[in-house]
Amino acid sequence: MAIVSFLQKFMQEPALFLGIIAMAGFLILRERVERTIAGTLRTALGLLILSSGVNLMVQALLPLGDLAGKTLGLPPLKIDIGTSKIIADFGTQIGLVMLFAFLINVFLARITKLKYIYLTGHLIFWNAVIFVSAFRYLLGLEGAALLIVTSIFVGLYQTLQPWYTSKFDLFVNENAGFVLGHSSSIPVLVTSLLTRLFSANGTKKARSMEEIQFPKALGWLREPMLMMAATFLVIYILMALANVPFVTEKAAAAGKDPAIWVILQALTFAAGFAILMMGVRMIIAELIPSFKGIAEKIVPGAIPALDCPLFFPYGQVSMAYGGLIGMLSMMVVSILFAGFKYPYFIFAPTMSAWFHGATAAVYGNKYWGIPGAILGGVVAGALMGLGQAAMWPFIGFAIGDFFSWASDTDYVIWPLLIAVVSRILGR
Repeated sequence: MAIVSFLQKFMQEPALFLGIIAMAGFLILRERVERTIAGTLRTALGLLILSSGVNLMVQALLPLGDLAGKTLGLPPLKIDIGTSKIIADFGTQIGLVMLFAFLINVFLARITKLKYIYLTGHLIFWNAVIFVSAFRYLLGLEGAALLIVTSIFVGLYQTLQPWYTSKFDLFVNENAGFVLGHSSSIPVLVTSLLTRLFSANGTKKARSMEEIQFPKALGWLREPMLMMAATFLVIYILMALANVPFVTEKAAAAGKDPAIWVILQALTFAAGFAILMMGVRMIIAELIPSFKGIAEKIVPGAIPALDCPLFFPYGQVSMAYGGLIGMLSMMVVSILFAGFKYPYFIFAPTMSAWFHGATAAVYGNKYWGIPGAILGGVVAGALMGLGQAAMWPFIGFAIGDFFSWASDTDYVIWPLLIAVVSRILGR
């Protein structure tokens, strides 16, 4: 159990996890010592830099989600168990699922044509948490049955998810040597299929969002970091004016003047994005070459499945607008459910909505230009809200708090299928 606990904690640290993967690849390739050390450190540092950027973006987005929820008058959360208690009660099972699922993924990549190895370390942890919860509370599995079934399911998911998006991944990143390993795969898949259909497989592509021309005075909006800073500043100001007491409270807790706090939130989001992109460039430069060693010796033909921000460089303008459109679409779905007096808290969070919308928009733009990028953001926001609404009656009592801040589409769509199976079995 001590070993399992250490492995669980190790795999929860994406920087260490990817650093070891990179080092193994360089050693297998028999690279020089200095190249191995430098490549390993750059990979780990790149992931830490990327994560730092994401954390800054999340810190800036979470209060915006609270502001939106208050503005929409959403009902309060009603949770009986909660994600933290599930992690505490099933920590051993979660750690074992992480380990066994990863081994199943590598084994399947070795013996089948599905040569994708899921390397998004923090999501390996959340995959285990969410599906342990689903199989425990939807199918009522316990003990060995819970461990075995969840390990197999997560292992298959981490093998199949990169496979069913791989064709689109490699088109978007121009065969850069990696595919998507992320819980935003459903909107990516739906967006890619729709935009490929509407654009006749890319042959009727509309003007790319990356080519948008602004008036000279607004030319600075072409730079994603500046555009995001300006856009989120406007959004924050509007939300703050509608919720002055809440903003005053938040600003006081941070020791800031309310107006200054609002400005800093918007600028922090943009700064986080700039840091994230620095980390992305480091990972691509080091991890992909090192992975050739694993592909040559351990799993011939293996392709790493990596986090969604690694696709942002392939459509930075569409990514920026797509994230915003995803958030707006999310809010529209929330308003509709609130208007129909839906009894559950339906608010796909701004954090996930931005990242999912941004990712889907990059794919949509690649196939169908501006209409595709817009469609990607809409698809992401709509699927998140609708999926959350469908899941709340089944498992919201257990992990509804997770939905409130990270309602990733794969974490509501796939558990929904498990819920359907449970109903068929009469559970």
